[in-house]
Amino acid sequence: MKQQLLKFRTNFVLGLLAALGLGISSPAVWAQEKGSALKAWAAIQQSVKDMETAVQSKSLHAIHDPSMKIRPAIRTLKGHSSMLGGDKGQKVSAALKQLDSSVTDLHSAADEGNQAKAEEALKGLENAFNQLKAEDPESAFKGM
Repeated sequence: MKQQLLKFRTNFVLGLLAALGLGISSPAVWAQEKGSALKAWAAIQQSVKDMETAVQSKSLHAIHDPSMKIRPAIRTLKGHSSMLGGDKGQKVSAALKQLDSSVTDLHSAADEGNQAKAEEALKGLENAFNQLKAEDPESAFKGM
C-alpha cells in the first residue's frame, strides 16, 4: 500500500511538472508562430524568383536550393490556409498544391539537365504562383 501511494505521488508530481512546463512554453510557441505565414509567403516569393533566375541563366543546378527552401514554406501556408474562411481557404490550399507540384516538375527537369523541359516547367510554376498571388496571401494571412 505504501509503495502504491509513493508511486502515485511520484507520477502525480511528474505529471504536474509536465503540465506546467507545457503551459509555460505555450506562449513562446504562439509567439514563434505569429507571423510565420507572412515569413513563409516571403520565402515562397524569393524561392520563385531564384528558380526563375536559375532557369533563365541556364544554371539548372541552382534550382536545387530554392526548390528545397520553398517546400517548408508551402507546408506552413497549407497549415495556415485551413484557418481561412471557407472558399478562400480552399482556393489558397489548391493553389499551394499546384505550386508544390510545379516545383517538383521543375526540380525533376533540372535533375535531368533538360533546359527545354525546365523552361516549360517554369511556365507551370509561374502560373501556379500567379494563381496563389491572385488569392492575396499577404492580406489573408496578415492577422495570423
